[in-house]
Amino acid sequence: MIRILTILVLILGVTFLGCGAGDMADSKGAGAEWDDNHGNTQDPTSPGEGEQQPPPPETEIDFSYKAPQASEHYVYVAATSRDSLVRIDAETLEIRLIPVGGQPTRVATLPAGDVALVINSGTQDLSMVVSSEEDDEVSTIDMIPDVNAIAVSPDGEYAIVYYNDLQADPGDPEGDRQTVAVVSLKNGEPNMAMVSIGFHPTAVYFHESMPRAHLVTDDGISVIDLDEAKNGDISTIVPVSDDIMEDASLREVLITDNGKYAVVRHLAHPKLTVIDLHSGQLESMELDGLPTDVDLIPGDEDKALVVLREAALAYIVDLDLLVAADEEGDRGDALVEIDIDGSYAGAAVVTGDGTRAVLYTTVGAVKAISLMDLTAKEYDWKPYPVQKGVAGVAVSLEGLTAVVLHEKESFDPADSDLSKSIASSEGFTLFDLETGYRKLIQSDHRWTEYLFVEEATGADLGAYILAPDPAGYSHQVLNIDLQTYLVDKTLLISKPTSLVFVPKSRKVAVAQEHENGRVTFIDVDSKATYSVTGYELNGLIN
Repeated sequence: MIRILTILVLILGVTFLGCGAGDMADSKGAGAEWDDNHGNTQDPTSPGEGEQQPPPPETEIDFSYKAPQASEHYVYVAATSRDSLVRIDAETLEIRLIPVGGQPTRVATLPAGDVALVINSGTQDLSMVVSSEEDDEVSTIDMIPDVNAIAVSPDGEYAIVYYNDLQADPGDPEGDRQTVAVVSLKNGEPNMAMVSIGFHPTAVYFHESMPRAHLVTDDGISVIDLDEAKNGDISTIVPVSDDIMEDASLREVLITDNGKYAVVRHLAHPKLTVIDLHSGQLESMELDGLPTDVDLIPGDEDKALVVLREAALAYIVDLDLLVAADEEGDRGDALVEIDIDGSYAGAAVVTGDGTRAVLYTTVGAVKAISLMDLTAKEYDWKPYPVQKGVAGVAVSLEGLTAVVLHEKESFDPADSDLSKSIASSEGFTLFDLETGYRKLIQSDHRWTEYLFVEEATGADLGAYILAPDPAGYSHQVLNIDLQTYLVDKTLLISKPTSLVFVPKSRKVAVAQEHENGRVTFIDVDSKATYSVTGYELNGLIN
């Protein structure tokens, strides 16, 4: 059933890290910028038969799934209590209240244009809002009950709407763990097909150029042909293990952008498994220890980087060569072992162009990071000291700067004043991947979320980090110029919760905790700020 409503301009004025990317954690199944486990956030349990005791896991940072979302011109906020979607024009600050279904909660935007999807939990439906300067056209379709996640394909032609318990808030109703809605958006109006999949979906990956989705489930990889999906279809499931009793919560599963391979790290087995998603062929290889992280390396070749913290080793795995290995197990150059002793690394972040990897650990307050050259034959790496232990690492969109997050640390009373100052402060280090230069930025308050902003050309423009004041007096947004490494502070009255970039207006929108709703816009060029308040109550603009 489709319901269409057009909201005219004449409606009176009643009037967000991470990457990317619909719901950022689901648009390609990659999660937030600091979430590399793709939904496997449960602590490892005691080892079973044939398993080893997992080492302490690397810490991951999760962002809010209910953050406002941005399109090319607008910021959209779910006004749950008003059964509406708030649309804020980042250029004019005009605010519109768009009636949708009952109790809207989750919002996602399409990668191009000004189109938003919103889950209405009260009426169990999904609204598609197509905005223009003149009006907002709303199409609403019935939806699977109690869904809470939206993943949008890179071309914006499809969305997968489903229940993900990893995105549920305490007290939320539990949804269907084996049915997803495949929503076609190609004709300007949403059209849904309900498809049965494997048990317990935790991530969605879309093929980079084909209408195909891969869903990570406890049963394996559910494969959906988006063009052909029909109501009542049952997806093909590709197993990711030859052990039917394997604990799925101890698996990390990644899928290549071209849809050829799934890569599986098991937290309690010293092995890596690669699955050919076309043939279903499964290849496992033993490692010299338990892998603490695995990352895909973007590029023309399908490769993965595996890190073993306790063994002080890293592996570069050529997925094509591994799957093509002969029956005797002669894998040739499929696996390159790298001694990383002295790096202390247990995790990695790979740049978007696949040329470098930042190695680090969040275990043991190690004051070091390392940079690996993924283009060198020997995969050379170099360690660098930092002033504080590492809590997380994010790499800029262009891949030239890493932001290394730190937290407060304990110190000895006999330490120098400088050491005490550094240990007792929050902050982060800016790491130039070209030169190795590092700059420590000490902040008044702990960071909570970050956002990288780039030019239309793809060049790094800036980074924005939220630093709310626990005492409620001096909330801050730290504005970082990635060309000069100079930092400005934007002070806020209300506690910031999330932030998004509106590209056409070149403004960062910062959502805040406020009883009547509040968003502050920061102009990335002039640093000027503009705020809108009261859209949840009476449309006032301050």
